Amino acid sequence: MTQRILILSHDNKIGDAIVATGLFKPLRAHWPDCEIGVLCGGTNAALYRHHPDVKWLHVSNSRNVFARMWASLKARLVGYDMVVHFGKNITNPSEQIVLNIVHAKQRFLFARLPSTPRPNDVVMDEALTSSHYSARHVRFLQALQVPQGAYHYDIRLAPTLEAVRPEGCASLLVLNSQGSTMDRSLPLAWVVAFASEIRDGFAGTCLQVLSASPAHEVALKQALSGFGAHVVVTPFHASVSQSLRVIRAADVVVTPDTYAVHAASAWNIPVVALYAANGPVSVWTPLSDTYVQIEAPPGKIVADIAVSDVIDALHHMKASPQSCRHIRLT
Repeated sequence: MTQRILILSHDNKIGDAIVATGLFKPLRAHWPDCEIGVLCGGTNAALYRHHPDVKWLHVSNSRNVFARMWASLKARLVGYDMVVHFGKNITNPSEQIVLNIVHAKQRFLFARLPSTPRPNDVVMDEALTSSHYSARHVRFLQALQVPQGAYHYDIRLAPTLEAVRPEGCASLLVLNSQGSTMDRSLPLAWVVAFASEIRDGFAGTCLQVLSASPAHEVALKQALSGFGAHVVVTPFHASVSQSLRVIRAADVVVTPDTYAVHAASAWNIPVVALYAANGPVSVWTPLSDTYVQIEAPPGKIVADIAVSDVIDALHHMKASPQSCRHIRLT
């Protein structure tokens, strides 16, 4: 009998969506005829739209509760056997509305509902084997008795989005300077200082800087206009697919704790990941074979991590491939 499984990804977070892509292959290997659906937001839909293992895609193009209700109703019409919610915010009324409208036969949750649970609810609120966010996904597979090895992300882009490197580039370093909040972002002055270090100390390396908005693109181009052809600003695009295309071509990625860490991990690209002090370092540890995590000094934010510390990390990764390192600055 065909199993229909719905993954809830309607929080619209790109990083969470990348982590969720690791579910598809194990599920399809265990149940080759299963049909997988995803209820997602407009921003992270690109992570699922071209994945061959996703049959149903229900997109809520707004965080508005009515948009989520409409997407949930379309999901209900499919008739899912299972739905899984990986978040802990299950007490949020809008989350309960989504679950109730979807009305799957069985619900897999990571927190207990305030209301009386349904007989077929599976609440996986016991201690996980790891603090990493992917541990929840592994726990869900275990609950279904799905055999699995190491958990790997599985990003699929549109066939037309081939990874492209700038001409004459012996090595490509991609810098993502923007996180979801100010304390996880790097200012223009930091980016310019970093570009100077790369130009002067890394012969043959091209630096490609991702832009996070039209205004950010303009500001980056103005600030970096004197660096020549080996420092490129990626034009802003509303779809994250374009940034993922750039990351896929990289030899190394430098980024705050955001989706770019997980994108680099998906393709096993060496990454220098930057964190604010006392941030969720263990939760979002890169899964690449080679990485350096740098945590800002106590009470400080990502912008307070010195350019020199990142340059040192790049030299370390070049000298010690296949190594994983966590640096807590003081």
